[in-house]
Amino acid sequence: MKRAAWPRRGQPEPGTPPERVKPVAKPLERPVRYAAPANEPVFAQPKEAVIEHEGYKRLVRLLPCAHCGIEGYTQFCHSDEGKGMGIKTDSRRGWPGCGPHGNSAGCHHLVGSTGTLTREDRRELESRYAAQTRAKIIAAGDWPAGLPLLDNVATGEH
Repeated sequence: MKRAAWPRRGQPEPGTPPERVKPVAKPLERPVRYAAPANEPVFAQPKEAVIEHEGYKRLVRLLPCAHCGIEGYTQFCHSDEGKGMGIKTDSRRGWPGCGPHGNSAGCHHLVGSTGTLTREDRRELESRYAAQTRAKIIAAGDWPAGLPLLDNVATGEH
């Protein structure tokens, strides 16, 4: 028995008349646009001035989970609003959430990944947790030197 490669899809086998060859896929009815056409201007989107501060993140990890209150399993959770591919949000908008423990995946996973909360509910919850976190760190007198306060910290808004 002679070994030969499998025939490619859409390619006729040797000796097959051309009229018997079927196309593999239908052609697209309309072209797909992945980017702006060459004749339309493209503008860069302004990004928030993000501050990643390891000292602040360490302080947040020392706090109990903002969602369930458990201690000892805290992870630093970035808030969802304003992040994108490869872009994290400002550390000052982070909050403490518990990681995996016992039979639980943890609140970090629950709030951020399960889809049990709507986007609006999740963002409101994360904003409230972040404001509470900043207030606790300020009240304890542990705010890192050189880390600017967010504008809304003084007013108590979130």
